Amino acid sequence: MSEATMSPSLRDFAERLRETAREIALNVQDRPELTSTVFSGEHAASTTLSPADLPAESLALGIGRYTVLIGLLPDVPTPETVRESLRRYRNQCVVARSYLSAHQSLDLQMILLGPRGSEGQDEWEALALMVERDDRVARKLAWLRPEPPQFDTQSYNVFVKRTFLARPWNKVGEFEDVALDQLSETAAIGEESLCSTTDEWERIVLDAGDKTPDEIVASLVKAWEMRGKE
Repeated sequence: MSEATMSPSLRDFAERLRETAREIALNVQDRPELTSTVFSGEHAASTTLSPADLPAESLALGIGRYTVLIGLLPDVPTPETVRESLRRYRNQCVVARSYLSAHQSLDLQMILLGPRGSEGQDEWEALALMVERDDRVARKLAWLRPEPPQFDTQSYNVFVKRTFLARPWNKVGEFEDVALDQLSETAAIGEESLCSTTDEWERIVLDAGDKTPDEIVASLVKAWEMRGKE
């Protein structure tokens, strides 16, 4: 399914993510292969999932070092329907992971959109927590949308602060010094340094090979001590 034929909700949310990424200078790529019914590699019946096991609609983007799978929660706020939707999107994430390296799979995210008017509804709030507690295959977030469309931007801006696109350190200079929270430019760890250290940690763990646990820990500590010095 092409993006042009998808629901307006998915297309609108994808464009919001693209715009947010552009504002913080992150590269964005469309990744349609990640929403395929077929696992990466040789195409055969054994590597193809049934439509009954996959969501009707999904969209995938590469944003910086992250891969994001976007989908829709059902219109009916019941545990059964949400669990079934979650099962299908987890399956889609499994397909997506087959196209990603082990390193890239660590940064796979899934964002599911609630139906119009789900924001502020107790039933939906509880179900959104259920979705976000499911840590299988990928990290998951749910955006519950307001009833009036004119409040979408305000609601989205609140939601995006919970994602990897948030940049609170960019606003350090806007806060006054307070006794319990002395914010300063030196206190905020630069994103580039932090991401570099995280990348090095992941490389150490993934390439551990025959190293002993003590050797792995020593390498992790050394990488932390070297942050920002290169």
